[in-house]
Amino acid sequence: RQHISYHSNGVISIMSELRTNRIIPRDGLASGYSGGIIQVKQTVKTDTFSVSSQTFTEITGLNVLITPNRSDSKILVEWGVYFGAASELKSGGLRLVRTIGGTANDLIFVGDQEGSNGNMVRATNWATHMQTSGNRQNTFMGGKFLDSPATTSQVKYHMALAAGQGGGETVFINRPQGLSNSDSRATVPSSITVMEVCG
Repeated sequence: RQHISYHSNGVISIMSELRTNRIIPRDGLASGYSGGIIQVKQTVKTDTFSVSSQTFTEITGLNVLITPNRSDSKILVEWGVYFGAASELKSGGLRLVRTIGGTANDLIFVGDQEGSNGNMVRATNWATHMQTSGNRQNTFMGGKFLDSPATTSQVKYHMALAAGQGGGETVFINRPQGLSNSDSRATVPSSITVMEVCG
């Protein structure tokens, strides 16, 4: 769509807007490759969150909604989350969850379970503070995953947090365990971004 303006000094200005729901290279897509970005959504969480349970709990405010234009589109999900825990091997886990239609939670980007370990449900990232000064530190946990939700319904992606080391410990988002008026114990932001990629 174009808008053409004629000015009194003889100058002509043209404003153009391109709308599409599919972008592919001129020569087509090679097998296994995807096309261009159709839309981008992002949520930035600047406040803090904590949990003391080994049950994964949705991190309030760290989710993003996207409605794919095409059922064959892929969704590229990127997250960058700051985690804090006490020192001496205290730990916490983070995982990515997908919800379609507001009813079912689907674990995505998870490892296979081996034996009795928790790899299947302790997916995505697992962080441990090993230094005695760990309660002053923020550990960055980030990642990227190309999802195939196969829908044109609204999709919700959110991050969930759980405590480790037998439970009873508190793990934090966007802050270290210890806080004080110093640069070494800062509060920081986390984010989750999704991009619809034409399949």
